[in-house]
Amino acid sequence: MRRSSRQRRASIGVIASATAAFLGICLWSGDVWGQEFDVWIESPEPGVPVFGEVEIVVDVLGLEDADIAEVQFFVDHQAVTVLSRPPWRWIQDVGEQNVSRRFEVVAVANDGRTASALLESPTIRVDEEVDLDLRQLYVTVTQPDDQGGERRIRDLPRDKFTVRDLGLRQQIVTFEGGDVPITVLVLVDSSKSMRGDRLRTALEGADQLFRRLGPLDRAKLLLFADRVVHQTPFTSFPDVLRAGLRGVQSGGGSAVADHLYLALHQLEQQQGRRVIVLLSDGVNSFSFLRMDEVLELSRRSRSLIYWMRLGPSREKNRIYTAWRGEKEHRQELKQLAEMVEETGGRVVPLQSMADIGAAFDTVMDELREQYVLGYYPSRRRGSGAWHDVEVDVDMPRVDVRARTGYVEE
Repeated sequence: MRRSSRQRRASIGVIASATAAFLGICLWSGDVWGQEFDVWIESPEPGVPVFGEVEIVVDVLGLEDADIAEVQFFVDHQAVTVLSRPPWRWIQDVGEQNVSRRFEVVAVANDGRTASALLESPTIRVDEEVDLDLRQLYVTVTQPDDQGGERRIRDLPRDKFTVRDLGLRQQIVTFEGGDVPITVLVLVDSSKSMRGDRLRTALEGADQLFRRLGPLDRAKLLLFADRVVHQTPFTSFPDVLRAGLRGVQSGGGSAVADHLYLALHQLEQQQGRRVIVLLSDGVNSFSFLRMDEVLELSRRSRSLIYWMRLGPSREKNRIYTAWRGEKEHRQELKQLAEMVEETGGRVVPLQSMADIGAAFDTVMDELREQYVLGYYPSRRRGSGAWHDVEVDVDMPRVDVRARTGYVEE
């Protein structure tokens, strides 16, 4: 049952006199309580902390809707909207911080008179803060098929999975399977070894991935040699990812470590499931950074890395550059493969440029069919400590691929 204007004023008087100091409520900015029309903030409720999307509901008392010119809404001293017809309500995202919020509304009558209401929400009292860091694992489960390959296993229930962190079994608190949104950075080597049709073929393959982006997915394209040759913003629009490529040419040396480090940093600013797809032979000829420095960053990152490895393995080949000798190059190729495996990604060998399109499709298929498991580590060892992580699936003859560990922050 709706309260009358007089009953509302009586209630307000009790609230104002008894609890204004606690709730921080100040209502009715007119000259007297008996002004000809009043405003009431029905939602949010007084004394209740607010987070996220908040519905602000206003009731104008003493005037017909036709007599109201507009209702102005303010949140934390900022104007957010002006409504010229009912319903007098507005949804505002105030964020997730535990802070007091100020809601103010001003109603303007057709003849210019105004009335306003103000409500300040309290914060949640926190006597002790506990830093709980949700760890997420992206898990691929496969099984050998009859053709000597493998097939991915889908639709497994949560109770088939076991997660151990530092050898201790963890409680899985979040579990998703299937098409979880992805933010992917495609990192393409465009050094002189990619001259001619090689770079064009690589970009056509990347375009196949971009065409398969879902409405909640985002991607970025970054071409590199010994410097950044071309990059796009993170976006869900394939046309933006293709823009500006017409004049791009390959050339120069390859700085894989420098640009993989850059990619990891750029992805840390993004949300959701973060993925790097590196298309390169992996030879780190012109990088200022060493691969072990990138490996250290990847252990603190939450990104998966897939390496589309061009050409045959070069770990046993004799590779010399001005920056690194044969031994250093072999070690860096080994560290790059180790980094990929640790993150839960994998090396996808490419024997020819013609394999690139199918390789991009394979990676996207795998990402679409991963499981996402979340848990709060039950044991902390301190900043900089390494955590071994194991994921097991209660099913015979399966291969489980996931991040094998991380550095505690």
